[in-house]
Amino acid sequence: MVRQATNTIAESPEQGSFAALMELYENNYIYLRRLVPQLDGKRDAQVSSVDRGPDLHLEVIERCPYTTSLLLTHRFPRAHGEEALPDLQVRIYHDARVAEVLMASASPAVPMSSPEPSQTGGTLAWRWAANRFLNRWLLYCLGEGHGFPVDEGEWGEFRPPARRWAV
Repeated sequence: MVRQATNTIAESPEQGSFAALMELYENNYIYLRRLVPQLDGKRDAQVSSVDRGPDLHLEVIERCPYTTSLLLTHRFPRAHGEEALPDLQVRIYHDARVAEVLMASASPAVPMSSPEPSQTGGTLAWRWAANRFLNRWLLYCLGEGHGFPVDEGEWGEFRPPARRWAV
């Protein structure tokens, strides 16, 4: 008889829980680093363009020794200027390797535009909704082909190895 292992809370935390939120933060960090592999301070405003969708705009708004805060948005042309949707402020914690949404402005269909606990059913619920949205949006952007490439010229003739070999 083959017994199936049961999932423990460490393997799959309950959706909406604090543990699941921490897992979302970790996944958001991974997806953000795939999208933006280089956060070196040389390019604090960047645009990623793809053929079949809106441009993705990234702007670094704060850089500290262990964190980077940035704005991430799509910009859509409108009759009276541009509309930025969604408009997310994200903080990346480099030492902990997590990323979280600090503020969000989205369409009325996305109920996460205010971090006020009284309006959202609690801070944990708002953080869960906002970071789940970021998670799905980052996957969408990566799937569409968005990305902010690494500068090739800064390495000169030396290039770091693509992978490490076991000794």
